[in-house]
Amino acid sequence: MKTIWTLLSIDNEYNQPDNNLVAWWENKPSFKALANTLGISYIEAKGDSTVGKILNGKEVRIYNADYRLVLFQGED
Repeated sequence: MKTIWTLLSIDNEYNQPDNNLVAWWENKPSFKALANTLGISYIEAKGDSTVGKILNGKEVRIYNADYRLVLFQGED
């Protein structure tokens, strides 16, 4: 069974879809990879728990959008 990790976002605007695909990975992204994808420098991200919260399954608002990391499992 193929699995992928997806970073999804919802813009804080009227009538937005729930699943805007930002990025995807075959394996769970590292802290540094996720920070880079979000446009947060690794140095700044180390002192902030935002990236860690997303990696731990929480939905987090960054700027004007909510981000979450979701594991999708495909069928054989």
